[in-house]
Amino acid sequence: MPEGPTVKKWATMAGQFLGRKVLRTGGNTKRVDLQILQGLYFSDIQVHGKEMFMKFASDSSEQSSVQVWLRYHFGMWGTLRVNELKTISNSTLYRARYIQDPKPRLVLSFGEEEFLAFYGCSVQQVDAPLLDNENDVLRDSFNIEKSSSFLRQEKPVCHLLLDQRQFAGVGNIVKNEALYSARLHPMQLGSTLSSEKILELVEAAGNIAKKWAKDGTPYSPLAGLNIYCKKTCPLGHKVQREMLDHGEFTRITYWCSWCQPLQPTAPSTEFAEQVQVTETSGEKSPKTWLSEGSSKWPVVILKETSPGSNLYA
Repeated sequence: MPEGPTVKKWATMAGQFLGRKVLRTGGNTKRVDLQILQGLYFSDIQVHGKEMFMKFASDSSEQSSVQVWLRYHFGMWGTLRVNELKTISNSTLYRARYIQDPKPRLVLSFGEEEFLAFYGCSVQQVDAPLLDNENDVLRDSFNIEKSSSFLRQEKPVCHLLLDQRQFAGVGNIVKNEALYSARLHPMQLGSTLSSEKILELVEAAGNIAKKWAKDGTPYSPLAGLNIYCKKTCPLGHKVQREMLDHGEFTRITYWCSWCQPLQPTAPSTEFAEQVQVTETSGEKSPKTWLSEGSSKWPVVILKETSPGSNLYA
């Protein structure tokens, strides 16, 4: 799923057409009347979290008689192309030669071979963007104190970080990298963390997202990744990879059981261990249920042994 920094990059790319008139429209969208966009000027673009908003008006003034806002959400595989159409890669053609080139959801043409092509996204007309700048990790107005309070829940931090109501723009890459930076196990309950550790995690998420938006490409931070899609962490330990159920959704999660050990929540916490074979590695790893009160969250940890090791697995 495109994350906040990626959508921010796309907005910058689309911004080259600000002030230009939409000459032609196309695409297979059923939720937008394409005819009403023709002849309007692309007058504004805004990003909030993983969503992009584009404004079209009959003229460049704020008092324009016609104003149309479009909201784009790119889902899991959406993308934006500038002055080019998306084609099937050679590897995809090799696997399934019957697949045709993808059809764009929306095409906005501003001139000869000058256009924006949106793929795989949800696009709809809205009255105006409803933005809460305090929960957007890419904005300077991001409310660290409010976000820190949000993390004090009896839920796994990997679940809380992906909640767009408070961490708009954070996706799976930023989540994994922030957890490694703060040395936190993904299934650690937010309610068990100290104020210092919560602040460290919130600042890590914001800093990683902002650095990506500033220096990275639309698809990856230029500085490189420490844990996401890695086989070993920067210290040389084996990285674990599991599809962890976050309650509302499931995401691939990467962590180092040495650098990010699961800490016990309380002396009364019970750990019941079961051994399962993971589909991702084919190795055996213990699956632990962390129970406290009525809450039960599955935790997958790789048990490793070494002299003097003190891992909760």
